[in-house]
Amino acid sequence: MLTLLMIAGAMSIVSATTVLWIHGRRMLHQRIFALLVSFAVTVILFSLIAWAAAAIAAIAPLSLTWVFVGTLAVLFALRLYRELRALPEMDLR
Repeated sequence: MLTLLMIAGAMSIVSATTVLWIHGRRMLHQRIFALLVSFAVTVILFSLIAWAAAAIAAIAPLSLTWVFVGTLAVLFALRLYRELRALPEMDLR
């Protein structure tokens, strides 16, 4: 399971880099950019927190740990999406 979390984190880093590259070429709308970046960053953080939670799973019940990690990921994704969506539009000249 830890290997899968590490693979998810690596894939998210690649997707975040791709989104930033495409946005640099001005090929994305602001809301799509906000959605993709918030998703990629959330998956990166989710995989890191879930990896740490799996390492300390002996202390807390596993179901409680996953509920906590999942809730943090969803709250972070929503907050990041709102912040990125609120940025002013760029002039595409």
